[in-house]
Amino acid sequence: MLQWNTLIRSLGFTESETKIYLFSLEMGASSVQDLAKKAKVSRVTTYTAIESLTKHGLMSSVEKGKKTLYAAESPERLISFVHNRLKEMENTLREIQSSISELKLVQRGDRPTVKLFEGKEGLKAVHDDILKTNPDKILEINNIDAMLSLFCKDDFIVYQNELDKQKIISEIIAIYSQPVEPRTHANVLHLNGKSHRFYGNITIYNNKVALSSFQKKNISVLIESDIIAQTMRDLFRLAFEGAEKHKK
Repeated sequence: MLQWNTLIRSLGFTESETKIYLFSLEMGASSVQDLAKKAKVSRVTTYTAIESLTKHGLMSSVEKGKKTLYAAESPERLISFVHNRLKEMENTLREIQSSISELKLVQRGDRPTVKLFEGKEGLKAVHDDILKTNPDKILEINNIDAMLSLFCKDDFIVYQNELDKQKIISEIIAIYSQPVEPRTHANVLHLNGKSHRFYGNITIYNNKVALSSFQKKNISVLIESDIIAQTMRDLFRLAFEGAEKHKK
């Protein structure tokens, strides 16, 4: 009987359901009280087990006088139950196989996390995230003139000083015409604003890419994605090397 206990449990039935079914086979039509006593479980548990087994076609009830008795169906019904379960699993397998690409998008690292910020506070939120993340290195394309026309220069200097304080190395492609306090840990490639036109900021750090617009409606977008960050990192490297060659 121990073998059958293990086999029936492997089909997904609880211990109490398994006991009630096996004892019901042994005892024949019995009352809930007798089944509960034999299985050494409560009457509430017995009722719950009978309800589940009946739902799966493994038990039924019979009326005998004023009493309701419960009896296990033939063991062959277990075979039918397993066949039905196999069909259900085959259908589930087909559904999973046809939809697995959707589930993979949910997997962390494959589906980007995107945060949108509006207004001047958006860029500050990006700066705060960079300082909080404390990356070893950031890559940046920035129109400093356009940024300082919208944002407070003092806030920008505080942010720059904090980057140096944390010894965060930066490689920057920048447009600026007004004097900018040099950073200790920054390699800045200066572009002529008359020859190059972009009015925003792109910052790449760790697995994140931040994009900010400094014209019309000020919007900042923070994307967290290993793949996108690596792609932007490679594009930045091409741009930096190309700009250096052009200047030479």
